[in-house]
Amino acid sequence: MGKLFDNKFIDGINKIADVFILCFFFLVCSIPVFTMGASMTAMYYTMHKCIFKNRGYTTDFFRSFKENFRQATVSWVVFLVLFTILTGDIYIMRNFVKPDSPFAAASIFFTVLLVFTIVWMTYHFAYIARFENGIKASFKISAIFLVANIGWSLLIAVIIGIVLYLTYRFVFLVIFLPVILPGVLHPILEKVFRKYMSPEDLAKEDEQ
Repeated sequence: MGKLFDNKFIDGINKIADVFILCFFFLVCSIPVFTMGASMTAMYYTMHKCIFKNRGYTTDFFRSFKENFRQATVSWVVFLVLFTILTGDIYIMRNFVKPDSPFAAASIFFTVLLVFTIVWMTYHFAYIARFENGIKASFKISAIFLVANIGWSLLIAVIIGIVLYLTYRFVFLVIFLPVILPGVLHPILEKVFRKYMSPEDLAKEDEQ
């Protein structure tokens, strides 16, 4: 019993150390900003493999970063453009449209679109971290995940909102945000992914 407790304690310490290391890797690799998509992809890949499946090492972060760099970077630029357009629309509607205007409520519409775009991005980067597919196909499939699993998508949006609020209230959490979000969302995302995996892939994954 004591040995078992010691092993679990050591495993827990190792995972905590891995979390700090992954935060460091993410922050360093995201400094150029345009590489953040590749960093998010590598983070989810390493969290899934190293933290949740106990396979591999934290240095697998760099392998995923390199292998998915082009696709993740193009995807990040696309989402940045979408975020810029939507936040710009929200700003214009709230600051330059009169409250009694029929267009005033459009800010709510654009806000909802922004929230679902964030959820779409969450599915997207997790998907390209886990599966190999082209850029267009990945956008299409992650969009299908968003719509076909609307209940989980709403839950993801709520969780992201709660985590961001807590980060706003407790600023020190921003350091751990790159690990907190994928860590909390991992069970939901994997539940969605497994619905669309073939029996052969599921058996292989469970065996590993």
